[in-house]
Amino acid sequence: MGLLRHALRPARPAALVLIATLTVLLTLAQAAGMFGLPLSIILLSWLFKYAYVLLDLSSEGIVEPPVLSVEMVNPFEQRPLMQLAIAACGFGLAWWLGGAAGYAIAVLVLLLLPATAAVLGVTGNAFEALNPLTLARVIRGLGPHYLLLFAATLVYGAAIYGLARLPGWDFLRIAAAQWLLLSLFSVIGGSIHERRAELGFEPRVSPERTADREARERAKSRDRMLDDAFVPARVHDPVRVAVPVREWLAAAEGSVLAADARAILARAAAWNERAAYGAVSRVVIARLIATRQLSLALELFDAARGHAPGAAVAADADVRALIAHARVSGRRRFAEQLEAEADAVARSNGGVR
Repeated sequence: MGLLRHALRPARPAALVLIATLTVLLTLAQAAGMFGLPLSIILLSWLFKYAYVLLDLSSEGIVEPPVLSVEMVNPFEQRPLMQLAIAACGFGLAWWLGGAAGYAIAVLVLLLLPATAAVLGVTGNAFEALNPLTLARVIRGLGPHYLLLFAATLVYGAAIYGLARLPGWDFLRIAAAQWLLLSLFSVIGGSIHERRAELGFEPRVSPERTADREARERAKSRDRMLDDAFVPARVHDPVRVAVPVREWLAAAEGSVLAADARAILARAAAWNERAAYGAVSRVVIARLIATRQLSLALELFDAARGHAPGAAVAADADVRALIAHARVSGRRRFAEQLEAEADAVARSNGGVR
């Protein structure tokens, strides 16, 4: 389904407008015969340059195709010529040798076409696109996607070849051929994006980058919240310290809650206000237990005990829950120690277990 999404990218408005525009101009150039040849060459160069731009953006994880701009058709964009030269030299050598050797080279060139396009798309370096080690690394990184790319190259190539020989309106054949070409390049770029980890490629848009950006933004907001919480801590008002922390953690769950819990307790430890630290710790431990992150709650509770010995870093009911978890997780001696401490606290407060 991922590659299908990339294959359909040229069906978006920006790409369709480009295809429609180039189709009209190519149809006019074709009707002009030899006089239209220069225009046809220019238009086809624009198409292939746009195809590489589409490959770039697809590999970067950008969904929307770009609108053709002057920057995209600049004369310094030589990747289409490099690709044409690689294919021409390879198939030319196969034709010159002929026989079994010629067929073998032709098959090899055809097999490597997606890899050379991928390397040119990422590096823009013709020497890298001819480097066997680079090509092997790309094919290995793409893994099963490369088989799909090779199959897509054959299917798309056969479709474009067949379109040229079908009876019908020229502009429909021209438009369909353009769409297939752009779709193929989008699939190549999309495969790079899908296999970015295996290829060692870092796109501008990816779930990892999005998660990292969201984590940084959350950390900044969390720091501002703790700055506000530190104000009552300075005037020894632990009850008010706990309020913003409780509100902050109310909606947090999973890995986000785990990261918040560690960061909040680390920051509170730097305040050197034992009562405030205990209030924050009680809120954090309670939230972790409520969301069933018992192992992390036990870990942070143990660390909090060491940081603020003698302080109530967890509510009594939460301590009992942690003792039960320590027992079932195989930490029986630690559970007995915690239970003895909890009983001592209860006796000193005049409570009954």
